[in-house]
Amino acid sequence: MAHARFYVPPEDISGDKAVIKGDQARHIVSVLRKKPGDDIVLFDGRGTEYTAKILRVSRDCVVATVAAKEVHDSAERPAIGLYVALPKGKRFDLVVEKATELGADSITPLVTVRSVVRLDDRTISAKLDRWQRIAVAASKQCRRSTLPRINRPVDFSEASKELPESVFAMVAQSSGDACPIYDVLQEMRPSHREIRIYIGPEGDFTPEEMEMAKKAGMRFVSLGENILRTETAAVASLAAIACFLDRRSRTPARTLSRED
Repeated sequence: MAHARFYVPPEDISGDKAVIKGDQARHIVSVLRKKPGDDIVLFDGRGTEYTAKILRVSRDCVVATVAAKEVHDSAERPAIGLYVALPKGKRFDLVVEKATELGADSITPLVTVRSVVRLDDRTISAKLDRWQRIAVAASKQCRRSTLPRINRPVDFSEASKELPESVFAMVAQSSGDACPIYDVLQEMRPSHREIRIYIGPEGDFTPEEMEMAKKAGMRFVSLGENILRTETAAVASLAAIACFLDRRSRTPARTLSRED
């Protein structure tokens, strides 16, 4: 039987002691009925997982001693950055949850010309807190040892400026000049250390935004013949990227590498 698994920020792990606070501590004590001597698994959101044993419990705080740790290194694969226009309602919650499960390293809400949703500073802070909690819960569920970085919203015009050569950037499009995403991913070179995928609003990007994307060197990609909702496009693109990277990691380098 798998041990319970909990997120602990790095600052709450010192030496061989770890402190679990708040809702997670209450879950351990009130729901799971854990007691001193019980084993739990912790992760710090930065790639390290800890096997620990509970020392003390109270309603809002659980102290555990670390018995062993394991570092999961994802440096061998490119980082994955998702840039997606904010959809209406709570649908971005789904984007955060599924993007976490599919391995996104950063999630950035996009503000585009045709965006319907626009958040003020007060609302943004509350949303970021909520999305962070969703990412933690998704990481616990899918046994991921890292947390995605969730950024504040950014204008597409800013997000598409001066992309570094190490970034392989794609923008999802339903136009005729877009190529299937899996075909475009074959163009990646070993020097590309980050993959970015940009998803527009349901009204799509404007022609002017598409021109900005083209000038920035983004590749236009298709996700199939059907018109997808924003959150569906985000999940579909990340699933394609995850499958591509998984296949590449299992294939001898000599069959995939290209000249820079």
